[in-house]
Amino acid sequence: MRKIKSFLVGLHIAKKWLYLAGGALLIGNGLAIWQTREWGIDNFIALVLGNLCMLTAFIYLAFLYRTSQRISGWDEAKIHSTFRKTTILLGLAMLIVPFFFIVRVPFSAHDWDFFVIFRNTSFLHGRTFDHLPMTENQLLYFLRYPNNQLFGIIENTLFEGTTSNLSKIIWMTGLSSTLTSIALVAGSMSVRKLVSERMAIFYNLAAAGFLPFYVYGAQFYTDTASIPFVMLGLLFIIYAMKADKIKQQVIYWIIACLIIFAGYYIKPTVTFPLIAALCFMLLNRKWKTVLLVIPIAALSFMTAHITVDKIVSSDPTFSQKMNDRYNLPLVHWITMSFAPDNYSGGFDPNVLDYSEQFTSKAAKQEADIKLFEENVKKQGIPGILLQLGRKISYTWFNGDLRDFFYTFRHSNPILDHYFDWVGPQHPGNPTGYILLTAAQLMYWIFIVFFLWYEIYLSIFKKWKTFWFILALSIVGLTGFLLIWEANSRYLYNFAPVIITLALQGLLDFNQRKKRKGQSLVEGEENAISE
Repeated sequence: MRKIKSFLVGLHIAKKWLYLAGGALLIGNGLAIWQTREWGIDNFIALVLGNLCMLTAFIYLAFLYRTSQRISGWDEAKIHSTFRKTTILLGLAMLIVPFFFIVRVPFSAHDWDFFVIFRNTSFLHGRTFDHLPMTENQLLYFLRYPNNQLFGIIENTLFEGTTSNLSKIIWMTGLSSTLTSIALVAGSMSVRKLVSERMAIFYNLAAAGFLPFYVYGAQFYTDTASIPFVMLGLLFIIYAMKADKIKQQVIYWIIACLIIFAGYYIKPTVTFPLIAALCFMLLNRKWKTVLLVIPIAALSFMTAHITVDKIVSSDPTFSQKMNDRYNLPLVHWITMSFAPDNYSGGFDPNVLDYSEQFTSKAAKQEADIKLFEENVKKQGIPGILLQLGRKISYTWFNGDLRDFFYTFRHSNPILDHYFDWVGPQHPGNPTGYILLTAAQLMYWIFIVFFLWYEIYLSIFKKWKTFWFILALSIVGLTGFLLIWEANSRYLYNFAPVIITLALQGLLDFNQRKKRKGQSLVEGEENAISE
């Protein structure tokens, strides 16, 4: 106990923060005990492990807060070597640790997209998609959701040589963790270019403690597949905007646009940093750069579109005729998220059943628009505002980004016995799950508070700086998710940007407090002298 106490004293943790941590522990334990209907030895072990997770989260947050106060006093001679070491360690951690969270397959307890695509591509083994039966969650799935046609082809091609579910999930985890590692290292390089190596070290330390990177890093789906496109695209945008020579600018913009539009066909939100950069240039009247970027972006989009169209149409199943017959229109997701009985703003099977009554994409679109208009009239302004509030809550108040929910279940026996659970009426261990979720929520509340503090500063006070681009990207993502299907998992591919903004927000917050404290001292001194 003395060692723990001295460690906490060394972090200079104020009593009010200790009280908050104690309150969080009480609430977390209360919820865990309340949700645990039957107690066994696994639940008691999970209770201990869960509390250790919460204590670790609190100590880590205290460490980050103290780091933010001491960052300006770091030894300048050691900065470069420390940056290199922490960046390498971060990259290696993201390569290795996700194997601890490897997903159990095949699994159908909750049959969402990852498991559907895994199971179907395992059946195909590289063959064309017309070998799938025209049934629910088989060929019909890919025809309904055209956004997963390209991804299904990629997965089917990359892993056609795997001989078992085990070998396939190991290779998929390796690929997914590599993509996550590339994204986080690109994030570190972006922060170095944007601010300094000192700030990049701070980013490395914070990113290393964000658990969803490791959990989702074990699951190859559009979230982990798109994250490197966001971060590499942003990195080359920063390089382009900081380049002095026109030749360098052109090269960097071409690379950035090609990366971003390639990622667009995996997840459209990848384009938000480019849109934000164009808004920044227009706002700051950088007309020459705008005239340079627009044709590069247009040509890059056309190149990506032609390439993707050729890849998808190479499978005879995904013909124009079949897509016109079975595709769900884009408005379907908007209609679904604003259905009156859809309390989360996420997926709604009732709206899906309604849309499926119609026999063409055009008919579905007309019907979905009509249903959306009826629902808006039915709910009125108060109902729409309430639904927007629910969507914000479902998107931003899941501190774990629903990581253990979407990766349920894990092959690791420790996770399987003590932390895996998706809700009442399902197998698993609610005790450990709730406490681990609470530990992640502590970190997330810290991140979200300083994120939106920095977004406010960046848009209204620092709009002439590159921070405006990062901030507007997150505002754009937030606005999109208010209209589209709500899901906290959709924040994942922008998590490095979110962390970067939050850390800058923390530093700005500390600076503001310091200035306020100095002004108070000066005021007292002036009063005494008078």
